[in-house]
Amino acid sequence: MEEIRMETWDRREHFEFFLRNDLPFYNVNFNADITGLREYAKRASVSLSAALIYLVTKSLNMVPNFLYRVRGGKVVRYERLHPQFTCLRGDEELFRLISVEFRDDLAEFDRSVKRAIEESDAYFNVGMLAHRSDFVFISSLPWIPFTGIDHTLSLNKEDAIPRVSWGRFFEQGGRTLLPCNIRVNHIFIDGLHVGRFYETFQEETRRLADSAVR
Repeated sequence: MEEIRMETWDRREHFEFFLRNDLPFYNVNFNADITGLREYAKRASVSLSAALIYLVTKSLNMVPNFLYRVRGGKVVRYERLHPQFTCLRGDEELFRLISVEFRDDLAEFDRSVKRAIEESDAYFNVGMLAHRSDFVFISSLPWIPFTGIDHTLSLNKEDAIPRVSWGRFFEQGGRTLLPCNIRVNHIFIDGLHVGRFYETFQEETRRLADSAVR
């Protein structure tokens, strides 16, 4: 974790401008093309959900602005983010909140996700949140091909943890599309950075999907 020197930080003016807002958050909705990703997950024997969590987290880590946080009144930048995500285990109807460390290798990450879900002994694993903010919060609504979504909100305008959700995929024009949403804080994230996340997510998804047909 690196502390940012405000006097030389090129984003200082934008940070201070948006921090004056009561709620500097905004949502962006889009359909992601995940054609071939299901086939890849099946061939690689990894969970499709774990693959999506992996791709989201990896893509956010590749866009530097998503690594900024406010800690103790200071702006810091983390080296990488880690996912905290919701899941339903077995026949349960109450979701669990699961935290794992991000791993660069998808197969290893998939194993850690499955292990964390299996070993979960509480619905809300909030212990990992203590004194940390290097997370991305991820949730899925696989029952709904939504066109828009919002998120629960704490009235802390310094909260810069991104929230990412996806819904039920659908077929259109021979492609598999996944409705997605991301909520960000404007103190660190502009539309340009959301666009870079989207482009990176699509490129990383295509790379995995293409490897399934080689």
